[in-house]
Amino acid sequence: MTGYKAMHKLLNDLRLPARYSACDWCGLSANDWAYQWDDAEELDSEFGPYSLNSTSYRPMCRTCHLRFDDAHRSYGAERFTFEVARLKEAAYGSVSDERREAERKPREASRMVAIRHADAQEATKRPRRTKAEIAAAESVLALMRRAYRHNALERGEG
Repeated sequence: MTGYKAMHKLLNDLRLPARYSACDWCGLSANDWAYQWDDAEELDSEFGPYSLNSTSYRPMCRTCHLRFDDAHRSYGAERFTFEVARLKEAAYGSVSDERREAERKPREASRMVAIRHADAQEATKRPRRTKAEIAAAESVLALMRRAYRHNALERGEG
């Protein structure tokens, strides 16, 4: 079974670390993969609830992540969606377009370098299995990473 820390490591392997993405709320560089509290089968750990579903996480800066988690703790299910929308709008409005643009360019350049590095590492891995075994059991992680990158490029995320 995958634990809280292992799930966050898996997210970094699948999608690259969150620092290469913009915060889902304010648009500045993200720090964390924030669980969105949207999985009916969420698991609990000593660090808090988490999900094994990688789509239940969004990149967020530390400030927005803390506000998001506070909203979840403070409001009931009927008010949570409304409060999140209000907080998200306030977070986006608190950052100037110039600041978002200034952070976007170096983040995108770093993201492209990180993708090339990950691809190069993947290409130089020397498996200890036969070619038939490799063909039969190609890395699911590598396939998911390629698919995520392809989808991100189609969405215009870099």
